[in-house]
Amino acid sequence: MAVVSVSNTSNYASRTQGKRDGTGRLWEKHNSNSTPSCNVSSSNVSTPLDVRLVDSNYLLQLINEEDAGTLDLDSYLEMYRFLRERITINVSGQVYEIWKDTLEQHPDTLLGNPQKRAKYFDRGRQEYFFDRHRPSFDAIFFYYQSGGKLRRPDSIPDDIFLSEIEFFELEKDQIANYKKCEGYVEEKIVLPEKPCQRKLWILLEYPESSVVAYVIGIVSVFLTLTSIVLFCIETLPHFSKNDCGDTKETYPDMFFFTETVCTIWFSLEVTLRFCVCPNKLKFFQNFKNLVDLAAVLPYYVTFVNVISSNSCEASKSSTGLAFLRVIRLVRVFKLTKHSAGLQLLVLTFKASLKGLFLFLVALFFCIVLFSSAIYFAETELPDSQIQSIPDGFWWALITMTTVGYGDRVPVGFLGKVIGSMCAVAGVLTLAIPVPIITENFNKFYAHRARNAGMPETE
Repeated sequence: MAVVSVSNTSNYASRTQGKRDGTGRLWEKHNSNSTPSCNVSSSNVSTPLDVRLVDSNYLLQLINEEDAGTLDLDSYLEMYRFLRERITINVSGQVYEIWKDTLEQHPDTLLGNPQKRAKYFDRGRQEYFFDRHRPSFDAIFFYYQSGGKLRRPDSIPDDIFLSEIEFFELEKDQIANYKKCEGYVEEKIVLPEKPCQRKLWILLEYPESSVVAYVIGIVSVFLTLTSIVLFCIETLPHFSKNDCGDTKETYPDMFFFTETVCTIWFSLEVTLRFCVCPNKLKFFQNFKNLVDLAAVLPYYVTFVNVISSNSCEASKSSTGLAFLRVIRLVRVFKLTKHSAGLQLLVLTFKASLKGLFLFLVALFFCIVLFSSAIYFAETELPDSQIQSIPDGFWWALITMTTVGYGDRVPVGFLGKVIGSMCAVAGVLTLAIPVPIITENFNKFYAHRARNAGMPETE
């Protein structure tokens, strides 16, 4: 054990007495005639000092004091050796050595804080022992050596590595960045303050919270699917006939009644959720809530428009509001609230936006290039089907996406060569986002499987 010895000089002791409360230790001037010791108090009681428990920043403050020039060379060397002391760390049998001041560059971490790591010190072996995951510690050890670069080895599962960096108490921003890169999603749950509102909010917002909430969720999903199926079926020729006589519009039919029931349920649901929500402003900032509102508004707009005149002309004019009825299809997004699979898809595409943007840029570049090339290659041919570069845009798009409708095709030899190159470039371009999306989906699925008990893929 390295021990620093100092003498009982009154001037030096009085100068450092005020700082002893912050560190619990008092360094004094070196005396070559004295035995190695460190006075912990102003009394003559001397106690051996474990230098691993002393803050090196405190020693630097002592050296930088205005009267520190009175320290002799041996004292400076002793302090320098302490500052550059090597620390031995044993992790499940694997021994690591690192400079003490290197660890203390991260004072908020377990290894960088002398007080935090003190309880793991083995005085018999003069080392710190940790019974932890050894492969993970290689990356944590490199984190200190590199000055803050954290990277998970590919062979270590992300949840095991997360538990290790949390145990060694790495900086919170580093852990947050790691979770973000690995696809961890932390939802902050905010509940209403009043008990009645809190119970109702949990029933409507969290279907997994109770049996009643689960039943409410099942009813909501059933009515959502019914509404979507109804919207599609009523466009069939057999059902799309206008049930209008010469004067009056007949509403009490199956489609109108079913749609009314669904809309009443959705209206009641969104109204209750708005009344008991913890924050009214954030309620409208949530995409799911906007979907709920968009799902019910078209019905009321169309209904009021027809009821106001109650005639066939009103029914025909309401057809002009067809775009509002199409908005009813946003009810499909209501299913994401109750479907873990759809939530995974949404999270996957949100995490893959950069890769998708790169794909769109490459696709746009290739479309402009090949549409221009095919136009100038086919423009002199009498039976050319590419009359302009915008025509070439459509041809390049359906060729690169391997759709190939056949409404625009090259007829010349050079045009066919360009078409072949366009098809090959399309296949390569489409391959850009595939590994990005796949990787993100696998990460989100693995996290959801561990947290929700879903079966993991091998």
